[in-house]
Amino acid sequence: MTIEEPAAPARALAAPVVEYPQDGSVRPVRRHVWEPVETAALPPGAAPGLRGRSIAVVGGREATAAAVGTALTAAGAAVHRLALPAEGQRDGFTEAAEALHTAAGRIDGIVDLNLEEPFDGGGTDAWEGPLRQTFALLRACCADWVAETDAERLFYLPVTRLGGRMGFGPDRVEQPLGGLWAGLAKGLPREVPNCNIRILDLTAEHAAEQVGDLVSRELYRWGAFEIGHRDGRRYSLRARHERPGPAVRALRPSDTVVMSGGGRGIGFALARSLAEDFGARVVVSGRGAPPDAGATPALALDDREFRRYRDERLREAVAGRRVPRVRAELEELARRRELWTNLASARADGLRIDYVRCDITDPEQAARLVDEAGDRLAGVVHNAGVDVPVRLPGKTGQIVSLVVRVKVGGFLNLLRAVEGRPPSVFFCSVGSLTGRWGGMVGQLDYGAANEALSRLGLWASQDGEQPGRARRTPVSTVCWPTWERLGMVTNYEATLRYMSAVDVREGLYHWKRELFSGGTGESTFIGDVGPAMLPSVLRGYRQDTGLPGIERLAAARHFLGEPVRFRPHGSLTTAHVLRAGELPCCDDFRVAGEPALPVSLCLEYLRAAGDWVLPERGDGLRLVELRGLEVELPLLGVGPGRPRAELVRHAEGGRSEDGGWRVAVTLERDGRRLASAELVYREGESAVEGDLSAPPGASGAEEVLPFPRGGALGWTGQAFRLAAWRRDGATGRPYARAEPGRTADLLLASPAPGAALPLNQVENVLRAGWLVQGGAGADARRLTVERLRAERSAVGAAVLLTGSPDGRDWTGHDRTGHDRTGRGVTEDLRPRPPVLRVAGLRYR
Repeated sequence: MTIEEPAAPARALAAPVVEYPQDGSVRPVRRHVWEPVETAALPPGAAPGLRGRSIAVVGGREATAAAVGTALTAAGAAVHRLALPAEGQRDGFTEAAEALHTAAGRIDGIVDLNLEEPFDGGGTDAWEGPLRQTFALLRACCADWVAETDAERLFYLPVTRLGGRMGFGPDRVEQPLGGLWAGLAKGLPREVPNCNIRILDLTAEHAAEQVGDLVSRELYRWGAFEIGHRDGRRYSLRARHERPGPAVRALRPSDTVVMSGGGRGIGFALARSLAEDFGARVVVSGRGAPPDAGATPALALDDREFRRYRDERLREAVAGRRVPRVRAELEELARRRELWTNLASARADGLRIDYVRCDITDPEQAARLVDEAGDRLAGVVHNAGVDVPVRLPGKTGQIVSLVVRVKVGGFLNLLRAVEGRPPSVFFCSVGSLTGRWGGMVGQLDYGAANEALSRLGLWASQDGEQPGRARRTPVSTVCWPTWERLGMVTNYEATLRYMSAVDVREGLYHWKRELFSGGTGESTFIGDVGPAMLPSVLRGYRQDTGLPGIERLAAARHFLGEPVRFRPHGSLTTAHVLRAGELPCCDDFRVAGEPALPVSLCLEYLRAAGDWVLPERGDGLRLVELRGLEVELPLLGVGPGRPRAELVRHAEGGRSEDGGWRVAVTLERDGRRLASAELVYREGESAVEGDLSAPPGASGAEEVLPFPRGGALGWTGQAFRLAAWRRDGATGRPYARAEPGRTADLLLASPAPGAALPLNQVENVLRAGWLVQGGAGADARRLTVERLRAERSAVGAAVLLTGSPDGRDWTGHDRTGHDRTGRGVTEDLRPRPPVLRVAGLRYR
């Protein structure tokens, strides 16, 4: 008689205590899930931007391609067809793609219909020919596309069939392999900075004519990357912070967990943690034979000895002109050495971690790997992956197939191998943010593979019968950022420009919670978004989402406007439509009695342009000051006769003679220059100049500065918090305490975009300068400022502003203490470094 072993009691996991580095390279992560939300409907008719475009339609059924071609042609586009390859075809794509590109003369965009047939879970390589074809066409376009500076011309639009809500609704996921093209699309702007993308998700019930109509309407109306249509409604995706459910399972010492991969990197970190914490047996795997230090003594070298060995091999390679081959051999040796070291350390610590040789892309080997656990199988973790970071021109079909086959083919092989196992067996796929948001340069195929993995997990976990499947297998997919100096990372520092890393202990804690909670679907773990952003990427983020740092992204998106032309690290031209009804601050500030754009807001638009044209690896540059500001005051008006301002902003960056970086920025309205300035950047800190003396007014000899009504300029104090100005009786210097403002009072946006400049304090300086220079009765038409410097700390601080008697030079000191006299002077009068400096302010 067999006695069934009782289930291990579920227990809560203790969260690790982590000290995060001050540089922000490693940040705590939060768990997010994705949900479809209804979004604005499209305007009727095809997009006007299609007229005159040259568009390639690739893949899909002929009937669908013909309907798309008809709709695009009717909208004024020239259409070129690249048919889906014959079944099993893996070669000849490059020649066909180049021939189409040559015949077309140019290609402005690609509509990729890829795979339309429903997925039955049978064959593991239905994607291969169509995906190779897509890469071939992108390679044919690459040279032209990468050189393009027009931010409006280029696009890539794949059509997926995940149910109309990107696979996240209750709908049936007909073709999860469409995730390959969705992941590819989201990474493409990293390789082609001015490529606009739109992933169009539809249902299997959409007829060919409907597909054509929706494609023609979605193009050249950019915004969210992923848009779905179902039952006449239009959807996008939103991230929502959600904790995992309580633990419903745990591991026993008699349990076995099987992993594809897992001998190195984050996979081994999990394997070791499961073996240490629960005493379970963990089977890790890899394509190579078990490492043998007896046959390869270099495996047992310590780090110092291995560096010496590596350097000697490279010196010999240089002499023998064999550097590429020897370098590849050393890289493979380093991987095998890491595996040998991991397994040796596990044995020394008495942990039951076994290595099995397995090519996960082979169905029979995958089945044998799962069988290693026998009837003690507790779960499967599909962790295997291959990353070959090569830019698009070198991304051959063979590389693409290798990278995708491990993730996609390996998943399907393992899924079949666990069918018939008890429902308590968990199945976890290891994805990546390269699929959710697009990877780094060189990771187009890796991002595609990871996005397909997530979509396959959604397909596998659906309720109901799946064709060709014995039963439903719940699958969870965890999408990680980079782990701190662990995993398949060629350049760790480079990854931090895209996203902060996750601490290894914290990552393991979250991972084990996912395994034991019994949940399904995709869970995304996100820290902080890095500075490596592009205009074409930024507008793909939804602002009404729970993503960390969304306020910063919302601010960047608001002040970006609509890109018109963009040259990375060089220049940017954008268009902005500012409507008075959406800007409460326009009712606050008046020019000649007419509502107008406040000067401080124009300053923020000028400043924000510089962020996009910094030099490559310019993250250490800091904005020091704005120089040579000029504003044409009459052009600021947004009164009843012109209730909106259509602005064009141009920024041009370049090295300065002192080794810094300068950006010349202009704002134009109706073809006339409204404002201009030069932004000065330097490395490191650069303090604001100004005296550290006690503020004026301490002697008590002062007079109140009245602000008479009337004059060319006026402020009502409804949006800006106006300061009460006084003049020091001994020095004649005007001074006041200016409170911090809120952009939510100035702009109607949710979330309200934050500003990097202290807008309220700057506006108070401009107002006081106007008064002191006798502007109440003057007809000023131009404002000039020689230099403006501001610390970030000034944005949220109460600042004591002090001006020169003539109102041309102003200094602001942080004064966040309590009011001592009730007249704007703080209790703490100790000297402090200035946080704001305005020099050479003049109204003319």
